[in-house]
Amino acid sequence: MKLSNKTIFCLFLFFAIFLFFLILKWPDKSIKITICDVGQGDSILIQQGFFQLLIDSGRDDRVLGCLGSVLPFWDRVIEVGIVTHFDTDHMGYFGEIMGMFQWQELYFLQPRKTSAEIKSLLEVFSQANELGTYLKEPILGQTIVLPSGAKVTLLEITSINQSKTLSENNRSVGTLLEYGKTKWLFTGDGEVDWEESLLAKSILPQVDVLKIAHHGAETSSSLKFLDKLQPKIAVISVGKNSYGHPQGSVLDLLIQTGSLIFRTDESGDITFSSDGENIWLDKLSKRP
Repeated sequence: MKLSNKTIFCLFLFFAIFLFFLILKWPDKSIKITICDVGQGDSILIQQGFFQLLIDSGRDDRVLGCLGSVLPFWDRVIEVGIVTHFDTDHMGYFGEIMGMFQWQELYFLQPRKTSAEIKSLLEVFSQANELGTYLKEPILGQTIVLPSGAKVTLLEITSINQSKTLSENNRSVGTLLEYGKTKWLFTGDGEVDWEESLLAKSILPQVDVLKIAHHGAETSSSLKFLDKLQPKIAVISVGKNSYGHPQGSVLDLLIQTGSLIFRTDESGDITFSSDGENIWLDKLSKRP
């Protein structure tokens, strides 16, 4: 059957548009970090090449708008997932996201709480494990190497505080990302005890970017911690809340430290990029 000139033109136009968007979304060697605006909660996506690592999910489907704006439309694999801890504002939508992608590895500490929500999520994890997802318990100092050379080091204090009852926040799994000369620290909801334990191990370097713990609560981000890290950029993932987050005392300490402050409640999704030498603000995206 002979195709008309109009049909040929439409097919050519379709493939040209498809190729344009494919090239537009094709990843380069730089690393991208997106702090998603999920309201009062956390969700962070680290991307390098075709590798994706997701830290937390927020509590509801607001995370989907963020992921949809930065993930390549053809890539339905998330290589690594990390649940920092089992508070709803960090893991509440993880179960739904698990069903939307293939997952290679999932890191989390076994929760001490046994709510219906947590039991349901653990069942989802178990089902994913049966389909090939590796479930791993993070260990202090454990590393994940990305294909292009970036390194993620997992930080947790349960292994060095076995005789101490830790709050759920202090059971947070932190993430230190190193790419070239740049360093990034993501902290979950770790409080002062969490900070002190890691400082005592002398494993925290100065960092370029710090995700402020617990949405800017004054129970975290001590002066001693900030003095050690000297973050050039501080990002606060926060939404409308009744706790007063971020608290003025924390903002004052960040200003005192000389950090440039970004907030998801003001800027929406925040994406940074780095070539290993420099860090630049890629985009701010305020969604409805």
